[in-house]
Amino acid sequence: MKIFSLFSILLVTIFLNAEQSVYSDSDFIDADTIAKKNSRELFILKQKISQLQEIIDGLKSLVKSQSNQIEQLKQKIEASSNLEKVINQLSQRVATLESKPFPINENEKEIQKDIKDKTLKPKKEKKEKKIDKKISSEQLYKDAVLNFTKSKLTKAQQLFKELLKRSYKSASVNFYLGEIAYKKGRYKEAISYYQNSATLNENANYMDKLLLHTAVSLNKKGKSADAKVFFKAVIDSYPNSNSAKEAKIYLKK
Repeated sequence: MKIFSLFSILLVTIFLNAEQSVYSDSDFIDADTIAKKNSRELFILKQKISQLQEIIDGLKSLVKSQSNQIEQLKQKIEASSNLEKVINQLSQRVATLESKPFPINENEKEIQKDIKDKTLKPKKEKKEKKIDKKISSEQLYKDAVLNFTKSKLTKAQQLFKELLKRSYKSASVNFYLGEIAYKKGRYKEAISYYQNSATLNENANYMDKLLLHTAVSLNKKGKSADAKVFFKAVIDSYPNSNSAKEAKIYLKK
């Protein structure tokens, strides 16, 4: 009987220990599972945070790019506004020049005196060959530009004037006629052609040179104050151009 009682006690003790052991193992497994689950979730959250950071960095870069584009657009608008003012001033300047003759400097007076004193008969000017009306305006323009680049200014002038009659590329043609007059020292005439060209197309790719040569023409005629306006317009509107470099040199004189 005692043996049975002892056996029963041992059996109960083993059973209780076994139950406690199972319970503890279960607790340990659950904690480990939860830890792993939390670790995975933390890893996923870190990935999402990293992705969100990349998106934020991308948005920052986009905003910065847009800001730069807006700033460049503002600068272009300001330059365009300044250019429009300069063109208006050029128109006013031409109107004034047309109403008032330029003062004759001492060199011009001497030249005029020499002409009057000469008794030689003037040489007969060569008659310009008539332009074939069958030649297309496109071909005529190419020939005119070619003659201009070869410094055959008289021939180029004849062709450009014919193109002007045909109203072909009027803005460009007026510019070239202005350049021819400029090269020949006929500055008042050059300014008039430049003004016509600028009025017809203020965004032309030769506008920096047009403004520069307008300024030089005014300077040559003693209109230094007006010339400075155009020199500054070249520098402000076309800061990276060769014309701007030349304008700075003129302003330093």
